[in-house]
Amino acid sequence: MSRSVVSSRKASAFRYIKPAKRRASQYEEITLHTQWDPKNFASQGWFNVDKHGRPLWSDDSTLLKSTDWWAYRDPQAEWFRPFVKRQANTGRAIEQAIQGARRADLYANYESSWVSFLAGFYASYRYVEYGLFMVLCQAQREAGSDVIAQPIVFQSIEKDRHAQDIALYCLELESGIDQFSDGSCKTGWMEATEWQPTRKVIELLLATRDWGEINLVINCLFEPIVSTLFNRELVLKNAPLHGDTITAVIAEGAEADREIRRNSTQAFIEMLLEQQPDNRVVIQGWYKKWLPLVQDAVQAMAPMFDLPSRCCQSFEQAYARVMNEFEQQNNALTIGG
Repeated sequence: MSRSVVSSRKASAFRYIKPAKRRASQYEEITLHTQWDPKNFASQGWFNVDKHGRPLWSDDSTLLKSTDWWAYRDPQAEWFRPFVKRQANTGRAIEQAIQGARRADLYANYESSWVSFLAGFYASYRYVEYGLFMVLCQAQREAGSDVIAQPIVFQSIEKDRHAQDIALYCLELESGIDQFSDGSCKTGWMEATEWQPTRKVIELLLATRDWGEINLVINCLFEPIVSTLFNRELVLKNAPLHGDTITAVIAEGAEADREIRRNSTQAFIEMLLEQQPDNRVVIQGWYKKWLPLVQDAVQAMAPMFDLPSRCCQSFEQAYARVMNEFEQQNNALTIGG
């Protein structure tokens, strides 16, 4: 087959690329339209439906409206192979940090109040991450198009990895620190007053059926406020002050993932508002509904800042910084109050 014929076939195969003469990127070739929809290429109808005859994607699965769900492009432009490579690099960084700690006997330098914090609140944080994993698994199934679903799939995997990182690290600490035990962390998650408003948000998200609401509440409210205050302002900043360089590496891995998903969600919102400006009203309604719950969750964490003996900042200072960043992000997305 001549090269000109192959080139012609490739050009026609990617007729959904706009403008039409633009060459499809590798990200688009691999990601876009892996699942066809009767709205574009599946002229014969859906290939599969559930037992009730409901298709994979449905316009009634979210209050958000779009003229073209396939117009979305993730700024990260990731598909499976680069995603796995990035996650593997994070895993290697954690493993190397742990191996270095063993060789240098760094666990002996952990301050006792910090060990108590890790055994209690940090160990319990795995349930936050695992809860978000389950919520995102639900959202990705109905996320409008394959190109929108993929970053949600990747984020759900990241959340599962975060939970596993904490669980594995606790096993490591049990072998390296005599007085360390995370045996009560599940009880703490279920009963500690500091966690109950957070648990309420997670459980309400699990009961939510609008995939757009789930995606935006997690990435525009919960992650920028609750996750950032706990994982960055409390854990990442204070670990080194208590002789702990390992937890900071684990926390930074989660922060790096969070930044990527923030950019993905910003691009998603920009697409929504460009296509259908009325989506702003829907998003504002979700903010009004969920922001008080998220603020309750983060306010309940205030006593956690009193446990480490060398906390670099007060809860009030950390909360002020997080909320200032949230407002700036909110303004950048032109969501409004």
